[in-house]
Amino acid sequence: MNDEAEPMASDAVDDDLTAALAEDPEAAAAFVRRLDDVNELLDVLALATEAADDEMVASVAGTAGSLGELADEASDPETVRGARTLLRALGDAGDPETTYRGVGALGLLRALRDPEVKRGLAFLVALARGVGRELERGER
Repeated sequence: MNDEAEPMASDAVDDDLTAALAEDPEAAAAFVRRLDDVNELLDVLALATEAADDEMVASVAGTAGSLGELADEASDPETVRGARTLLRALGDAGDPETTYRGVGALGLLRALRDPEVKRGLAFLVALARGVGRELERGER
């Protein structure tokens, strides 16, 4: 029964191909060229699939996990607030309208009396403590 169905299906395919070629031979040729491209892409995909071993999959999974942890850290409200503070300060410091003059040791000591400088230094000291703490955790 199955053997009888195959010749009928083959005849239908032949008829469809003959009709397509008669109707628009250029479109049929373009379709065949696209099929060659698709087959080449499938070959490349097969090679990539064969090349992906368990170690690569584990590595990608580990990287995804690390990115997830980083996203959790970055979404912490305190982290967002600190990053926003740094970015705004960088924007202010990078303003092209601002002119900077050299600051010597005495100028630096005078700047330490400025309340904004004091707050900025307190922020930088807290940042340095946090970096040191994280570096120490990484060494353990």
